[in-house]
Amino acid sequence: MNIIVLSTSVGIGALIGYVTNYVAIKLLFRPYKPVKLGDLTVFPQGVIPREKKSLACKVGNTVKEYILSEEEILKIVTSPEVREEIEKFLDEKIKELSSKEITEFISKEEMADKFTKIILKVVEEKFSMFASLISEDMLKNILIQLEIPVKINEIIQSEKIVEIIKPEVFNFLEKEVPQIFIKAHIDKIVEEKVASFDEKTLEDMLFSLMKKHFNFINFAGAALGGIIGFVQYFIVTSF
Repeated sequence: MNIIVLSTSVGIGALIGYVTNYVAIKLLFRPYKPVKLGDLTVFPQGVIPREKKSLACKVGNTVKEYILSEEEILKIVTSPEVREEIEKFLDEKIKELSSKEITEFISKEEMADKFTKIILKVVEEKFSMFASLISEDMLKNILIQLEIPVKINEIIQSEKIVEIIKPEVFNFLEKEVPQIFIKAHIDKIVEEKVASFDEKTLEDMLFSLMKKHFNFINFAGAALGGIIGFVQYFIVTSF
């Protein structure tokens, strides 16, 4: 057995296997555009750039059917983690809003106008004999002049607001949010986004996702080439 010849045969086989797989992977993406000599195509466009539209369509459909399907969206929005975060957010925001004064949301004039109408209505219904004695403009002016800081939580309990709003919010999440995603045509959005990538961006994206797998293919080619070189040595030297 000639060790030098055997090593050379295995080394050359491994090199050929590695280079062949490396070039094959590169040819998936390169050339970005077909190489032409006049009207004659000298070298065709890479497989992935050539099939970019088809790839974009399949990625969009995959996202729609498996990643952001109605069922998957429903699982996400109804998960305990999401519900907990939403409840926490609602509690904090409602308490924050409830601690504010009414005049932060409605002007004194508007508030005085609304309270005037309420008071007049009560007087007309319960104390009709005094209704003629009360001037709407006078009552409104009095209310405008009053400096009474009224906070929302002094009128409505924040806990009651939370009890009313929470079921409505969760019902919206369960019934409406999945439908909103479907109506938004997520698959078309993804398809258009992928199709808009230039060839270099698409190559970089796929390589970043599959770098380990591509390296494995390269080294698997080297290992297979080395085995072929090893077997070839014994076949050649046996004659």
